[in-house]
Amino acid sequence: MPVNVSRFHEVFRYQSRAPVPDLLEDMDVLSQLDAQAEKQRLALAWFGWLTVSPGGLMALLSYVIWVGNQESKNGLSEEAEHLLAVTGTVGVVLVVAGVLLFLWRHGLRRRDLDNRRYGLARALLQRLELDLGPDAPVWLKLDLRAPDVLDKRVKRDMVGWWNTDFFVDPWFKLEARLADGAFVQIAMTEHLQKRERSKTSASGKTRTKTKRKGFARLSVSVRVKPERYPGLERLKVRATAATRLPRRVELERVHVAAGRLSLRARLSDEWVARAGREPGAPETPAFWKQALEKDDASRTATMMLLSLYQVLGYARRRAKQQAARGRRERV
Repeated sequence: MPVNVSRFHEVFRYQSRAPVPDLLEDMDVLSQLDAQAEKQRLALAWFGWLTVSPGGLMALLSYVIWVGNQESKNGLSEEAEHLLAVTGTVGVVLVVAGVLLFLWRHGLRRRDLDNRRYGLARALLQRLELDLGPDAPVWLKLDLRAPDVLDKRVKRDMVGWWNTDFFVDPWFKLEARLADGAFVQIAMTEHLQKRERSKTSASGKTRTKTKRKGFARLSVSVRVKPERYPGLERLKVRATAATRLPRRVELERVHVAAGRLSLRARLSDEWVARAGREPGAPETPAFWKQALEKDDASRTATMMLLSLYQVLGYARRRAKQQAARGRRERV
């Protein structure tokens, strides 16, 4: 089902179960909506400054001249006073119009989406498409609201001298059944802390400091039929050793059970959906510099999935070897 734009602009959530091409079309729609919002907010900012700046200057100059005229012995002519009043009025109107434009821009901030979120969905869908059966459905859920909206706050507490709000944002989940029958789930949760503290100086002035810190958790799990991979639950050490992740990405957990494998990794809060060349970058090294500086979430998820499949392949080969050895012993 195509994206319902009016409904999306109310909730800023997306959820659908459809083949990959349909989901990619929806991601393109979200990208277009985001681009429109960015252009609109940029235009409102420009028009806001183009009205507030001259309007404020006109109003200020009119006020200064009026005050000077009140203190001067030689008053202005009637025409000059009329022109001064008109100039001041126009300046005030421009200032008010500019403020309204800035308020309009602020009201559209929710529509200015985090590009990384639908970008990560698009990258993973494109990579999984080759491993899916024809017209295989994929379930995708995105929460495109900001990570610090009120209903994502889980607690308030003191951290040292800081008043801290803790936010947990499980914004991404993708589920699909691959062509080999394995069921794959990829999810990402962002954790954010907003800290604030106030300090009063000896002169009596109060200063408030704020800061933000956070990280992202990426989890990848695979469910298979236990009878096809016997002994899988005893391969946790091998699964840990087989896991390969990009530099700086931290492996937090390895879970192995009968018919199920899962990995969880920790990324910086400045992760990127997919490392790529910046627009206008003249040389390829710019791409590698960005790839090394920021955690590539789609590459991380791909490497985690490949690591899990290495363990599944080992379990499958070992089961076949044990079965062949058993047949030879019976003979």
